Amino acid sequence: MNYGTLGDRIKFHRKRLGMTQEQLAVRMGVSAQAVSKWENNLSCPDISVLPDLAQVFGISVDELLGKGGAAREAEIVDAEEEKEESGYTWSWKYESKKGGILFAIYILIVGVLLLLRTIVPAMDISVWTILWTTALIFIGVSGLIGRFSLFCLVMALGGLYFLLSEYGVLPFNLKWSYLIPAVLIVWGVSLLIDVFCGNKPWRAKKNALNKIKSEKKHRCEYSCEDGVLNCTLSFGEDRVPVMTPMLKEGSIESSFGDFTVDFSGCEAVASYCELKAENSFGSLRLLVPERFAVEVQSEASFASAPSIKGSPCAQPQGTIHLKSEVSFGSMEIRYV
Repeated sequence: MNYGTLGDRIKFHRKRLGMTQEQLAVRMGVSAQAVSKWENNLSCPDISVLPDLAQVFGISVDELLGKGGAAREAEIVDAEEEKEESGYTWSWKYESKKGGILFAIYILIVGVLLLLRTIVPAMDISVWTILWTTALIFIGVSGLIGRFSLFCLVMALGGLYFLLSEYGVLPFNLKWSYLIPAVLIVWGVSLLIDVFCGNKPWRAKKNALNKIKSEKKHRCEYSCEDGVLNCTLSFGEDRVPVMTPMLKEGSIESSFGDFTVDFSGCEAVASYCELKAENSFGSLRLLVPERFAVEVQSEASFASAPSIKGSPCAQPQGTIHLKSEVSFGSMEIRYV
């Protein structure tokens, strides 16, 4: 998203870092009037100044100039093209169809096991046993796509163990008195790893979950009118700057990607500002200025609650009431 002019970008990143025009002027070795002219598009920084300016903001020169930065504009899809895409077509783009392929394999396996139960009388296994063991395997494998999770690995292996035990394949039998404490211990260790390491040691910088080759799948829809934020993100990597005099309420929906929503451009928040954030099969990062506080009410499904890095100032100017829902993914709140 190449937001506005060069002056708008300079102003946004300056406010994101909590700097005044005078402070930026001192860092750049120019006058405060020069910075003011930059931000009001009355003049442009000299080309030799741009690398230093980008370094101060912690971004690339290309992003500062609005050329293919971390955030991109939403793609406008022609109505006929969208209609054509919605039809039944064959595609071998494996990366964009992992979830569908995995679910199809799960259905096939369940169908085969149910058929074997019917035609082979010796396999006296209940339908419920087949369903819950295969469901454990499916959920565990799904959680391992794109990142390593000790708990998901144990879940998948546990489902496989119970399934093979029912068929008499395994010669040994574990007692529930050992299994339940073992699962709890593994779950606790997995949560501690998520809290202290954030899965970074096992997650590639650009994992397969976020590498979607088909650009037509990418979606970045953003609007913030009259202080109401609406943001929908899917398939890819985006950084969305929220710029508004006052944030009143909003909603964020993200899936299958690595996304950042930056609230540094919000000058103030309403007396009761409610923000809803839903994330599934990916990661969502919320950058919140220290002058605001965030109160979190979370609902997590097969994922840990949102992690919080940093803290607000002693006397915040406002509070954002965040209702978060995470399914097979992660969410982070970072104070900047």
